[in-house]
Amino acid sequence: MKKLLFVYNPHSGKGAIGQSLSPIICRLTEGGYDVTVHPTNGQGDGQDYIRTHAAGYDTVVASGGDGMLHEMFCGLIEAGIKMPCGYIPAGTVNDFASSLGISKVPEEAAQIVVDGNFRELDTGAFNDTVFSYVAAFGMFTKVSYATDQRMKNALGAAAYFIEVLKSLDPKTFRESTVHARIGFDGKVYEDDFIYGMVCNTHSVGTLKGIVPQGAKMDDGLVEGVFIRAPKNLIELDSIRNALVTGNLDIPGIVYSKSASFTVDTEHEIEWTLDGEYGGSHSHADIRVKEKAVCIAVPAERN
Repeated sequence: MKKLLFVYNPHSGKGAIGQSLSPIICRLTEGGYDVTVHPTNGQGDGQDYIRTHAAGYDTVVASGGDGMLHEMFCGLIEAGIKMPCGYIPAGTVNDFASSLGISKVPEEAAQIVVDGNFRELDTGAFNDTVFSYVAAFGMFTKVSYATDQRMKNALGAAAYFIEVLKSLDPKTFRESTVHARIGFDGKVYEDDFIYGMVCNTHSVGTLKGIVPQGAKMDDGLVEGVFIRAPKNLIELDSIRNALVTGNLDIPGIVYSKSASFTVDTEHEIEWTLDGEYGGSHSHADIRVKEKAVCIAVPAERN
């Protein structure tokens, strides 16, 4: 019988994973797995546990929000292990699961693991660590980890946008402006930016318009989007319209696909990695890690 390590965050989303735990384990067991369960007891615990224990298993499955997915990928990559893994989304937003068509119904997501349709996907490297789908700085990036968990549980994804609306005051707008030098493919753009991200996904914060059209998760490239600080209301409206329509080809936005990006700033700025605090940095070397993970997806996504 194959051995499966199931690591889950009992506090993700509305904490409903506790009610689904038995059906998930039953579905995995019926699929031929001998399941070991590890609930995390704090940020980073899942990553540490997977890094130190994954080698003793045939498959690793994580359940929680995008932060739990981040911990699984980091744990496996840090351990130097590329093995079949799975994801059962139980967070507030679940961008990664949505991009891959992974069901948000826990038993159905567990069945995807059992079905064994595994796909190799790229991840990202950020300086000396990794991220599963997005590294970002600037306006709105604090929202995902600064929003109170009780508020997330009560309001779901709406909590994020409530906090975003609060962020749209002039003071916060000025404080979010970062003077940066963005480099990729021999090009350099130096300007004031209010937001920047490098991603490997189809949506960020449930917003699809912010990701360049045609983005793929296994093409050896990551997408970079950097929003210049608007100088007037006309430029601000242009940026808003671009994000709504997904047409990013405007002067206020720098975007491209590339295997690597660099971001240099005059002082250290805060970054988020997969919606979690990623530290403060004045230099970011961001590059693709081609086909770094092998994860279960619905058969039609193979």
